[in-house]
Amino acid sequence: MDPIPVKGQHDFINMSAPLTLIGIYVAILRDRFMASTPSVPPLKWNWTSDLKTTGIYIEDGFNEAMEARNVRPGIWVDRDQTVFSKVVVGNQDQVPVTLTTGMLHYYCQATCDMMIECTSQERGESMMVGSIVHEFLHMSSYEIMKTFGIRDMSPVVMGKTTPFERDRAMMVTQIQFRVEYEARWVSLPIAHLLTGVKLKLGESADPEAFFRDLNLKG
Repeated sequence: MDPIPVKGQHDFINMSAPLTLIGIYVAILRDRFMASTPSVPPLKWNWTSDLKTTGIYIEDGFNEAMEARNVRPGIWVDRDQTVFSKVVVGNQDQVPVTLTTGMLHYYCQATCDMMIECTSQERGESMMVGSIVHEFLHMSSYEIMKTFGIRDMSPVVMGKTTPFERDRAMMVTQIQFRVEYEARWVSLPIAHLLTGVKLKLGESADPEAFFRDLNLKG
C-alpha cells in the first residue's frame, strides 16, 4: 500500500506521512521569524538559513543534538504519537476501481500530536520565544489549516519553562497541540504476494521452523 498526495488549495502534499507535518511547521515558523516578516514590535531574533549567523535556530527535533544550539535560542519541531482511525466500510474513495490492476483507493482520519520545544540558556528568553510561537500558532491556526489541507488543529497549549531534560544547562518552554488530517492511500491486491510466501513455505520441511528462522535472521 502506498500513500498518495492530496490536492487542495496547495501543491500536492503527501499528508499520509507524519514527517510532512514537521516540515510544514518548521517552514511556517522560519518565515515568521524572518526579518522581512512584519512584526510589531520587531522581533529580537531573526532566522536565516546560515547556521553561523542566524539569530535563532528553527529545526526539526532530530537536529537538537547539534553542538551549535547552545550558542543561541532554538525552536525544535517534533511529533509524538500518530494514530490512524480504524478502516471500515465506507472508507473507500468513491472512484472507479482500476480494473487492470485491481487498485483501490482509501482514506481515513489521522491525528498527530505535535511538540515544539523553545530552548535557551536563559529562562526568560525561552519563555519569550515560547510565548511568540504559542500566540502565532493559535492566531494563525485557521489559515494554516486552510492552506495545507489540515482538517483540524486543537487548542495550542504552552507549558511551564523548565530545565531541558537532555541538557540541564538549557531551559525549555514546550508547546503542544494536536493535528487531524486525512490520510489517503492506494491498495493493490496482495494475493500474489501471499501465494509467493505459501510457495516458499511449501519448500520448507518444517513450516514452524521456516517462520522461526525468519525472526532469528531479522
